[in-house]
Formats: sequence, structure tokens, C-alpha cells
Amino acid sequence: MAHVKYSIMELSAQNSIERLLYISSSTYGQDWVSIYHSHSFSELIYVLDGEGTFYTENDHIPIKKDTLVIINPNVKHTETSSSTNPLSYIVLGVDNLQFQFNSEEHLNNYNLLDFNMKRHVILPLLQAMLEECKQNQKFYEQICQHYLTIMLLKITRMTGNTFSICTNKDVPSECEYVKHYMDSHYHENIDLDLLSSLAHQNKFYLSRKFTKTYGISPINYLLERRILHSKNLLRNSNFSITEVARMTGFSSSNYFTQYFKNNTGLSPLKYRQKYDDKDTAELELVE
Repeated sequence: MAHVKYSIMELSAQNSIERLLYISSSTYGQDWVSIYHSHSFSELIYVLDGEGTFYTENDHIPIKKDTLVIINPNVKHTETSSSTNPLSYIVLGVDNLQFQFNSEEHLNNYNLLDFNMKRHVILPLLQAMLEECKQNQKFYEQICQHYLTIMLLKITRMTGNTFSICTNKDVPSECEYVKHYMDSHYHENIDLDLLSSLAHQNKFYLSRKFTKTYGISPINYLLERRILHSKNLLRNSNFSITEVARMTGFSSSNYFTQYFKNNTGLSPLKYRQKYDDKDTAELELVE
């Protein structure tokens, strides 16, 4: 009888705090809208097939099958697709996560990695996350979070010292508190006066500190979270545009429609129609 035992003596006691906000799978179509945008969270874009270009305000770089694009928070970017060889890709939105690249080439804002030889390592994890979301069974959120952690560790291992993963350190407690409050109460009537009262801080001081910590003002953070939830309702419910606006905290359907279009390039109705396409899926884990 052969018996092999492996002992793992050193495990980090620190729990991962990165949080998967959404995972989406998209394919280029005639309704493709390319606008510069940014997020308060990191994005990872894995190209499944096709060709295109990744743009920032200063650079444009070709992307193709098995390119992994890593984008830090608050980096303005967009993508365009070849019309003859259309892009298809999977996107992850991850909160509480920042990448520190060891090269000054991209000023610690973004990086592109070629995973052609490692596709078999990364792609099954992404597909497993998509499948968990589609099945929507008990514990799927926790399972996706674990898949995310595994994927980040695998990427770090395979790329050597290309980058390191970190989270915001020394976050002021009042900033963390109002951030979590907006995550839970985004649908309510919230303004800077309310947030400053909850945090027991002068509103101008709180706004400056929050912006310095997260790279986005409190009110813009609130609007970003409202847009995330409105996308979910538009895709997965039959609520009217007016009802979606009310349920996500917008003061009027007109304001919601205007802000949504400025943010996504599509009206809420066009966005809903786009995601009725069976070839396009997006699933959010944000609560």
C-alpha cells in the first residue's frame, strides 16, 4: 500500500476581502457602443475570441484571443472590435482590489497579459463562475467568490513578479462606514448632508477624504452603485423604466434615463433589448 501525505504548515490568516460585483459575457454586435468610462472598482477582461483595440486616454493597444486586460479603479478606458473578426469576452468587476504593476510602463493603471499558453488554467474558472450565476443555486455567490480568489492566485503564480495584488490600506473608518451604507441603502434618498451626519464629519471634509481614499466622490459612488443595480433589474425583471428608476433611488425617470445613457451609451430600453439577445449574458453578484 502506497500512502503519500502532504502537510501544509503555513496558511495566511488574513481573509480575502476582494468582492466580485459582476461577471458578464458579451459578443460584438451592431449595437456595440464604445464610450470612455471608469469605475471605482477593478475590471478584468478576458478575450475569448476575435480582435479589437483597448483604449485609455493616452494609449491604444491591440487585443486578441486569450488577452487578459487588467484595469485598476478610476482608469478611463473603452474597447472597440474588428468588424471582420468580432470580439467576444468575459468581464469581471471586482471591488476592494488594486493591482500594483512592477513596470512603470503603464503607470500602475492597467496591464495586458497573453494567456494563450495558459488558457486551460484561467478559462475553466471563468466558465465555472458564469455557470454558477446562471444556475443561481444555493451558495452560488460564495462559490464564485472562492473561484475568484483561486483565479487571482493562479494569475499571480503564472505571471511571476509582473504585479502584486493589494487592497486599500488604512481606510478611514468613517469612509468605510458611508461606503457600506450606500451599498445597502442605495435605493433610498441619500445626499452628502445625510452621509456627513451618519459619519459625524463635516460634509466637505468627508467628501475630500472619501475621494482621496477611493478615487471617486461619495455621490458619484452612489450613482455608480445605482447604475449597477438598475442594470440587473433591466435584464432580469419586467419592471417599467419608471419603476426601475424609483427602485434604484433616482429622483425621476428622466434623470435616470439621462444618467444611464451617459454612463453606458445606451438608453435603459435599448440596454434591456440588447441583453434579451441570447448570445449576451451578464450576471451580477452585488447585493
